[in-house]
Amino acid sequence: MINFEEELKRFQPIPEVNQAEEAIYNNDLKDISDIVMVVTAEMKSSVAGATNPITGRIG
Repeated sequence: MINFEEELKRFQPIPEVNQAEEAIYNNDLKDISDIVMVVTAEMKSSVAGATNPITGRIG
């Protein structure tokens, strides 16, 4: 049978995993919600200057 307490004593984290984890957390990646917010803001600003706010078309 596996002695989990002994296994935990011998456990050592893999350095490459720690480095990858740091690189992932330090990147400022945009997710889909960030992209939707930017597109929505751009659409609102373009509609605000249009004469027809329903369609967003000028004229």
